[in-house]
Amino acid sequence: MTVLSGEPDLLTTRAARLTTSAEVILAVVHEMRGIVDDDQGEAVQALREQNEQIASDLERIHPRYSGTASAVTEYAVALTAAHDAAERAQDDLDDALEEQTRADNAVRSLSNRVEAADDPPSSLTDQLPGARRAAQTAQSAVDDARMRIEAARQDMMDAAEEAVRRIDDAIDATNEGFWDRVGDVFSDIGDWLAGIGEWITDFLADVVALLKRILATIVAILGVLLVFLLILAVGWIFGTIGLIIAAVVVGVMAAFLLVSIFSDVTKPTPPVTPTDPYADDPLNRTDPPTMQTVLDGTAEVDTLGGEEESVIRITKVLGPDGWQYTVTLPSTQEWLSRFGDQGAVNDLDSNLALMLTPALQTQYERAVLDAMAQEGIGPDDPVMLVGFSQGGIMAGHLAAYNTDYNWQAVIASGAPIDHMPIPDSVDVVSVQHNGDPVPNLDIVTGDLGTEHGSNWTSIRVDPPNPDPILGVDAGAHNAEKYSSTYQDHLAEIQATHPELGNFFTEDGYTDVSYYRWNE
Repeated sequence: MTVLSGEPDLLTTRAARLTTSAEVILAVVHEMRGIVDDDQGEAVQALREQNEQIASDLERIHPRYSGTASAVTEYAVALTAAHDAAERAQDDLDDALEEQTRADNAVRSLSNRVEAADDPPSSLTDQLPGARRAAQTAQSAVDDARMRIEAARQDMMDAAEEAVRRIDDAIDATNEGFWDRVGDVFSDIGDWLAGIGEWITDFLADVVALLKRILATIVAILGVLLVFLLILAVGWIFGTIGLIIAAVVVGVMAAFLLVSIFSDVTKPTPPVTPTDPYADDPLNRTDPPTMQTVLDGTAEVDTLGGEEESVIRITKVLGPDGWQYTVTLPSTQEWLSRFGDQGAVNDLDSNLALMLTPALQTQYERAVLDAMAQEGIGPDDPVMLVGFSQGGIMAGHLAAYNTDYNWQAVIASGAPIDHMPIPDSVDVVSVQHNGDPVPNLDIVTGDLGTEHGSNWTSIRVDPPNPDPILGVDAGAHNAEKYSSTYQDHLAEIQATHPELGNFFTEDGYTDVSYYRWNE
């Protein structure tokens, strides 16, 4: 799979054919005007007039063909250069990621040895600064390679826009209604324009996704402002002192939200590496997920990562139509990141950013997309997203706002995703327990009862085995209980969403991979 889209070699060949055709048109014009110059008979005169008409028509069409040929040729050159630059940058990125992993491991190993020693020797402590500088240098190399890839992608987009503009100019300059009579001549141009049209469609899809992110962010912020106004209104009821207390509360809450969100979205993407959490304990390795146990994986990745790092699981199944991927995402594991960050990016900061500013990419989202790219998931490969709580929010967020992948399904538990504009083409199963406040956080983002299509199944029931004294609220927000509820309704889910079965197999090849990262 190439780094950038497009096929430079094929485009170069077509550009050469267009250039040749433009030259042939001119040659035909000259030949037709010289065929009967020496004969003055009436029949010959009629033939001359007919030839002149055809030659004139071809002469008018030539600027379209030559202008298009020139634009396509220059775009082919630019596309080839962009691909070459991106491929070189990708090679450098692969090397830099390996070096970064080695450098990070060296820093971690030295730090552990220093901490383990009561009186570490200077020969050991003196190595730490150099190891940290090497890690920083490796991170800089990773960032530089990624920037070069993005620069190559931007060059490709700019060249495509310029090619489209020049083709439009060439066609507009000779817009005389002759197109229908010589449609066959433009079959090659039509094929190329179809490719440009596909690129424009993808570009517009990205624009629409961005606008949806921005709109959702505006709505969420307005919801928070409404909550702040309600707090001020309640304080105003109690007079000046109450209003002052309410204003202080609002100020503290606003500052906390701003600092938390800004802290998360401005941090660099953490290095993502493959991991085998069961390498030292193979007997505890979990079985590949089935249709029945798919939500059990949400508790597994939470346990594997904890507060110190984030872990996701990617399950690859070889079905009758090719590879199918299931990405299992962790929930919030670190709640006090403002008072000492432990390392996991599925923390309160990213939770707030996901809910209130979907227009901005969190560390969590960027790392998940990086892991999927490392796994080799292509833009057309079917993907199912599975998550509990914040993991479910991330699953719905990706399906609603990201157009880079072929999202086919979302299975979320205990997550406020009802307000998210997930396309009707995506199967959605949302399990919500009565008494669990988390799924009802949609109201803060402006959701007042969103209607969904047949692609969406919401299961809203009491949690299993509620506490006889405390009632359904006790333990309602629990990954294991949500998995149990999902299994209780499995027959309904299978009947409503039969295509979910494509992501599981008992006889075919199944591979389970894990990826980890931390701040």
